[in-house]
Order: sequence, then structure tokens, then C-alpha cells
Amino acid sequence: MTEQLEMMPAQTESESLGLIGRDIGDVPEDRWAQALVDMVRVQEAVYLRQGRGEYEAFVLARDGVLALAEYFGARMWYLPRGDRLRTALRDAEIYRQAKRGNIRQLADEHRLSEQQVYRIIRQQRALHLNKIQGRLFDD
Repeated sequence: MTEQLEMMPAQTESESLGLIGRDIGDVPEDRWAQALVDMVRVQEAVYLRQGRGEYEAFVLARDGVLALAEYFGARMWYLPRGDRLRTALRDAEIYRQAKRGNIRQLADEHRLSEQQVYRIIRQQRALHLNKIQGRLFDD
């Protein structure tokens, strides 16, 4: 433990307390974990490509990372990438948009069969119900 503490930069108690309650934009980046800095920069780049101003892009990116940190902070979690991520996001969007009478439209829009859209809706509904209700028994 002491070896790990020695690797961290020395910081007085008053310096540490000075960081608490400050706006995150005022906290020097060398005080953030590198992953947080990278997350903000990636999000900021996305907003800049969308035509947002520099300050607005930073604020949106910062707030997004803060929201994710509040929700996922101190947990180990897996974030897929590539096709798996795109498929998961597509499926969530299909579920969000699904209404009676628009299944054919969703199938056409996402280049899927109606049966695939119904399967996705069924899977997503189960995921959402499990999140809300929890599970009593394992399958």
C-alpha cells in the first residue's frame, strides 16, 4: 500500500480540499484519471463535428461523462465496440421506436425482416423488465 501511495504525486490536505466542490472545468487535467480526460475529449470531438461551439462541446462532453460516472462509477463494466456496439444500440433504438403498426417500417429502415424486429423487441422488453422488476429465479 505504501508503495502505491509513493507513486502518487504529493498533495497537501488543503490542495485536496481545494478540488472538492470546484467546477470540473477548473480542476487541472493532471488531477483527473487519464481515462476521464480521454472520455471528455472523445465526446467533445463528436460535438465539435456536429457543429457545436467549443465551449458548448466541452460542457456537453463534461456533463455526459459526469452522468456516466455517477451511474457507473466504482463498478466494473464492459463496453462493447464495433459491430456488437452498433447492434446493441440499433436494437435499443428499435425497441424505443416500436409501436403497433410500424414494425414493417422499422424492418425496412434497419434492413431486417419483421420476424427479426419482433425478436429484438421481445429481447429488449425482457431486458427492460429485468432491470425494473429484477429476477426471482435463474432460467
